[in-house]
Amino acid sequence: MQTSAAVAISVLLATGAAVGTSLLLRPEAPVAPSTAVLEAQVAQLLQQVSELQAANQPTSGAVAAPASVSRSAAPQVSEEQIAAAVEAYMRKHAAIGTGASADAAAEFDLDKEFDALAEVSYWQNPELWKRAFAAGRMDEVLAKFEALAKADPNSTTAHLNLARAYMAYLQMDQSKWQLSMKADKEYDRVLELDDHHWEARFTKAVSYTFWPDFLGKKKAAIENFEILVKQQELQPPTDQQAQTYLYLGNLLEASDPARAREMWQRGAARHPNDAALREKLAQ
Repeated sequence: MQTSAAVAISVLLATGAAVGTSLLLRPEAPVAPSTAVLEAQVAQLLQQVSELQAANQPTSGAVAAPASVSRSAAPQVSEEQIAAAVEAYMRKHAAIGTGASADAAAEFDLDKEFDALAEVSYWQNPELWKRAFAAGRMDEVLAKFEALAKADPNSTTAHLNLARAYMAYLQMDQSKWQLSMKADKEYDRVLELDDHHWEARFTKAVSYTFWPDFLGKKKAAIENFEILVKQQELQPPTDQQAQTYLYLGNLLEASDPARAREMWQRGAARHPNDAALREKLAQ
C-alpha cells in the first residue's frame, strides 16, 4: 500500500470508528456524523504527501547527472515516522485537553473510582470517564484494564471492559487513533468466547460502517448485522436491538432498497415504539 493511502486509512478508521461507536446504546435515534472536517484533513494530508513526493522527482528540464557522479538516495520515511506524524496532526486538530490540573488530579482517586469505571461505558457515564481523563490518569486506567484482561484471558467481561476503556480514551482524545484497532481486537476476543455477545458484535459492525469503501468492510458490517438479526429474533426484544435493523437497512438502502425496507419493517414489528424505524418507513 502506498504511504499516502496508509495515512488516509489510519485517519479515516480512527476518527470514523470513534464517531460511529459514540452512537452505541444511546436511547435516541442514531444520527449520521458529518464528515466534511475529516475529509478536509485527509485531503490536506494527501496534498502534503504529494508535494513531498514531487519535490523528490527530477524536473522535465533537469540535466542527468554524469555516471561518474554518485547520487545519494532520497531519504525514506518510515512507518513509525508516519504514525508519529499522524498522531501529532490529530492531536493538533482534535478538541482535547493537554494536561491535568492539580485540582482535577486531587479530585480523582483511581483506586476508589476504578470499580465504577468497570461498570459503565463512556456513553453510559461520560462524566466519570472525563474526570479520569482530566486528572491525567487514563494511561493508568488502561494499564489496569490491560492487566486484568491478561490475567483472565477467558473472561468476556475483562476484554469487554478493556475495549470500552480504549474507546473511552479515543472519544476524549482522537489523537489516540491506534486505540480503535486495539478495541476491535478486544471485541474479536469477546466474540471468540461468546458468539452471542450483543454489544461486542454490534460495536464491531458499527465501526466497520465508517471504514473507506475500497477496503470492503461494509460487507463485513452487513454480515455481522445479519448475524445479530438472527440471534435477536430468537430472544425477547430489547430496546437496543432496534438499532440493528436500522443500521442494516441503512447499509442496504443504496444497493437493495426493497430489502432495506424489509429490515426496517421487521424491526418496527418487534419495536413498534422506535421513532427512527417509524421515520424510515414513513419516507
